[in-house]
Amino acid sequence: MADVQITQTPSSGSGGSGAVWAILVIILLAIIAWFVFGGGMHKTSTTKVDINTGGASAPAASAPAPAAPSGGGTKTP
Repeated sequence: MADVQITQTPSSGSGGSGAVWAILVIILLAIIAWFVFGGGMHKTSTTKVDINTGGASAPAASAPAPAAPSGGGTKTP
């Protein structure tokens, strides 16, 4: 019988996938840095609160109105 020697060379594609992952990580970090430092979602809003309490005073309490007579109309003396 003949001796058969099989040798396998590593495929060249395994190194390329590492480079693709490195590029994807760099792009992802660049996008995150743009949002954090560049103001990607930069929204400014100003709220002006003006509370003017200078001349306000409480109204004076008044006496309650007298009750209506229970007899119905006006009485003549």
